[in-house]
Amino acid sequence: MKNFNTFTENLKKARKNVGADKCWDGYKAKGTKKKDGKEVPNCVKEGSKPGLWDNIHARRKAGKPKRKPGDKNYPKTLNVDEGAAWTKKEGQNKSGGLNEKGRKSYERENPGSDLKRPQPEGGPRKRSFCARMSGVKGPMKKPNGDPTRKALALRKWKCGKS
Repeated sequence: MKNFNTFTENLKKARKNVGADKCWDGYKAKGTKKKDGKEVPNCVKEGSKPGLWDNIHARRKAGKPKRKPGDKNYPKTLNVDEGAAWTKKEGQNKSGGLNEKGRKSYERENPGSDLKRPQPEGGPRKRSFCARMSGVKGPMKKPNGDPTRKALALRKWKCGKS
């Protein structure tokens, strides 16, 4: 009998919390949820439109096919920059290192940095770069036989030749 009384008591609490004024302005209690072991009202924004996932699940439930890019009601994607030029091919030099666009892109993302062009003719920058990069672990060739970015950079700086 004790379990039944506890159950009815919890049910009364839940009914009382539904529509309770314990939510913020603009929010409405829709049922309850457990939070830190306590039953609290589940506050949901009033008049909120269903999100993208709600639409997808509703279409699946109705047995409709997925929308494809180019369809009339295909959801618009966010205009997110895919990444900086220095991380993509457009900012990388084919013969190794970064091109001017890649260096400028890196400097924009990392204020205070001052990337310079390779110094293959010699000098302290060349010696420092060759010492650092020659010690980096990793293959010099890709599985298809093409040189890796590391190999291209070492070649560009003429690290094998003194």
